Amino acid sequence: MNKNNYLSRVEQIFFSTIKKTDIIDNSFIKEIFPNYSSQKINKICHKLLSKGYLHTIKRGAYIVNETPSTKPIITDPFKIAPYVNKGYIGFLSALRHYDLINYEPFTIFIVTPKKSQEIEIGNYLFKTVSMGEKATGVTYFKNVYVSTIEKTFFDCFYKPQYAGGYREIINALSNHPKIRWDQFLNYFERFASDALFQRTGYILDLLIERNMINPPKKLIKTFKNHVRNTTKLLPSKKSKGRYVKQWKLLDNIGKEILLSDGE
Repeated sequence: MNKNNYLSRVEQIFFSTIKKTDIIDNSFIKEIFPNYSSQKINKICHKLLSKGYLHTIKRGAYIVNETPSTKPIITDPFKIAPYVNKGYIGFLSALRHYDLINYEPFTIFIVTPKKSQEIEIGNYLFKTVSMGEKATGVTYFKNVYVSTIEKTFFDCFYKPQYAGGYREIINALSNHPKIRWDQFLNYFERFASDALFQRTGYILDLLIERNMINPPKKLIKTFKNHVRNTTKLLPSKKSKGRYVKQWKLLDNIGKEILLSDGE
């Protein structure tokens, strides 16, 4: 062992107890070492941090590496998310958690009602997105708190920039035929603006046209009832594209691009 990584007897006892644990925090440490003072715990953790066996998530919470390293070895970034910020896994990360996309994003999205923030840990960027009262619709699935399928798709349509864009949403939606459309609609009726109804309704209409989804007919009718003023599919993009009269929407991405293999 490298001399700089040598563990004292006390550190060896401590580390042999925690080394099979991916993540620890001070409350957990206190449970397994009830006779250790907070000062002693902090001193041991500081030593293990300096030797590469622990890596800080935030004050009092650590990633445990069985082998010392200069960077944390992260096997499951979703387990780290609750320590970064109290909230739930959402957007593109939720799509991945449900196996609706087939690659591993290196940005982990956490939804909370509070302020947005970003923190880098190892190779991952943990991005907290403030959603206010919209930070709801949560389930416990595969050992983490994550937005329900229906809430995930609402959130993705609400902020497509955090979902990899409309192309990614379309792929994921067409891969999940068991979506509960009544619950999906419920989130729109609670939280969506007319413009969001129009943008989402237009996308759903394209997918129905291609037989990629099969929602109840009343769903699209409800979305069409919210057609009011002219809007753009991507509000931040230039005002150039195809105008879709029934949705009063300017498609400034393009139907062919939306339904192709890549956006």
